[in-house]
Parts: sequence; C-alpha cells; structure tokens
Amino acid sequence: FVNDKAVNVLEQYDMTVNRTFKGRGTIICDTDQGMRVLKEYRGRTEKLELLFQLQGKLKDSLRTDTLIRTKEGALFVKDLDNSVYILEEQVEGKECSYKNEEDIVKACGAMAKLHLKFMTPQSEKICVMPVFFYADEMERHTIECKRVRNYLRKLHNKTEFERALLKEYDYFLEKAVAVTRRAREESQAEYEAYVNSNGLYCHGDYQYHNVIFGKGSGGAYTGIVNLEHFAHDAGARDFYLLFRKISEKCDWSLDMAQSMLDAYQNRRVFPPIEWRSLCLRLEYPEKFWKIINFYYNSRKSWMPNRNYDKLESLIRQEKNREKLLNKFFS
Repeated sequence: FVNDKAVNVLEQYDMTVNRTFKGRGTIICDTDQGMRVLKEYRGRTEKLELLFQLQGKLKDSLRTDTLIRTKEGALFVKDLDNSVYILEEQVEGKECSYKNEEDIVKACGAMAKLHLKFMTPQSEKICVMPVFFYADEMERHTIECKRVRNYLRKLHNKTEFERALLKEYDYFLEKAVAVTRRAREESQAEYEAYVNSNGLYCHGDYQYHNVIFGKGSGGAYTGIVNLEHFAHDAGARDFYLLFRKISEKCDWSLDMAQSMLDAYQNRRVFPPIEWRSLCLRLEYPEKFWKIINFYYNSRKSWMPNRNYDKLESLIRQEKNREKLLNKFFS
C-alpha cells in the first residue's frame, strides 16, 4: 500500500493527517481528530451501513473501532486499483492476554454485553444477510476430511507426518461424521427463524486479540475491535470460538471453562437452541480438520514441524477435552 495510494484514499476524509505508520495489516493515522486505522475491506460493502448501526449500539457500554464517513458521507473508499478501504477510530490499550484468567473473564463478560446490544429488531434492518447455519460448515469440513483420507491412503511413499496423521484418522473422522449427522438433525428452518426473529448478530471473529483493555478520562474500559467480520448468527458462535481457543491453550482446564461460562452467562444465559449449537460445535473435531486442511493445501514435500507439533498436541489433549465436554456440555 504505497504512499500515493494512501494519500489518495486519506484525502477523501475530513481530517488532517499528521503522520502514518504501519500496523498489523493496517495503516495507523495520527490525525487532528485522534488516532485512526485504515484497512482494506474485502466483504460486501452493503453490510457497512448495518455495521455502522450496530457499532452505534455499543457506544454507552463498550469501546469499538467505529467506522468514519468520508466527506461525501460514504463508509468506504476505493483506491486507484479499485481496492476497497475503510477508516475506523482506533481503540487504544493492551490486547487481552490468553495467559491471564482475569483478562479472559472480562472478555467473556464483554462478549455477552456485545450480544445483548447487537440484537436488531426486524424494523431496523437495512441489509439482508443470510443466517449462518453451523451444520453447513461441518458438512463441508467432513467432506474434505473424507477426501484427504482417500488421498493419504493412495500415497505410496508416506512421510512420518502422513503416517502419524493416518494413524489417528479414523477416530477423528468417525467423530466428525457423527457430530455432523446430529447437527443435520437440528432444524435449519427453526434455527434461522430464531436468529431472524430476534435480530441476532455476532462479532464473527471473537478472539482474544480483538479485545482491548484501556484507560481514559472516564476510567477503565473494554474495547472490541475488528467488527467488520460480523455475522448474522447467535452468540454461541462467538463463545465457541473464544472458548475453544482458550481451552486448547490451557489444556482444557475445567476451572477456566467454568470461569468463562460463568462470566458470559451471568450477563446472558444461552437459550436451549443456542446451547445445543454450542455443544455440537465444541464436539466437532475442528482442530483436526484445520491440521488436515493446512496439510492438503500446502506443499506436501515440506511440512513444517509446527504442524506435526499441533497433531501431537491434539492427540495429547484429547482425554482432557473429552472430560471437559462430558462435564459441561454432555
């Protein structure tokens, strides 16, 4: 993103830019109106008005990187190559640490707040978005798992990693097939009606690095950023993602699981239809799918040790994972 392109984009906003510097896949701008973040946007531009509306609902309880309108009132700009960019307020502070239980508890409480605020009545809808149904994704992943197994079986000269992968394959594939079948038994029409009638939206990528803790003139605050991935789905989707990531990092700790569940459900209790979806999502061996997806879509002749480590970690953690699921989600 070279300077002349940046200048062309930033000139479309009503602000004076003092300096710019690179962030994580972004350009951070120090302006006369505060810090701003410029980033490329690859989603549907029609969603941005709805996103702006949802961000506005958070103002009294959570900080967020609210979209900035151009001089013409648009929520996005195009550069000389027709790439789309958005400008947002920067939320300053420290990222949530997955190693700090207090941070994770705060992140779960903030997530519940976000979901309560993100409920949008049908009358307010300004963009039609399809409901994300979890069984569809499971089915796609399971089909890929089967395809990769067939590929592995036909290989004559297998690497050490491929032999290790094949050794565990049947266990995880059987689990994927069984969970997908049970997810398909859930009524998609009922799930879509539930999400639509309650006007539910979620962050879509609720990870610890998207939660920021800062201090301002009004005291300490929690910020939630990178909302442009938002989805028309229930809160269980966000909770699943953060819960699985943190559980993997702390070896499926029962105490941490209890803390995360309490922090969320003290503010918002999962309705039965969401609870069932959460149980099914957690039971699906997504980490196994991620490993084989990375393997299948990369150079087979060279497999990084990290992927081998991930497979070993997955196998090592499986008993603790089963124990946790049986205790909280059976």
